[in-house]
Amino acid sequence: MASIERTAYPRLKRSYTEKELERVYKPSSEEVRFVYELTRGPKSLLSAMILLKTSQRLG
Repeated sequence: MASIERTAYPRLKRSYTEKELERVYKPSSEEVRFVYELTRGPKSLLSAMILLKTSQRLG
């Protein structure tokens, strides 16, 4: 059976090490600029960044 990461329905891992979190989810300066141009206010900034990073991770 294929691992869950290789199926049609990818999932996020349940737990990450601190290094994995930084490597995978720390936004680049280019991503921060993009999100700042896209949003208005801190709540929408956070939401947009979360959506961007999780969509990148899930493919």
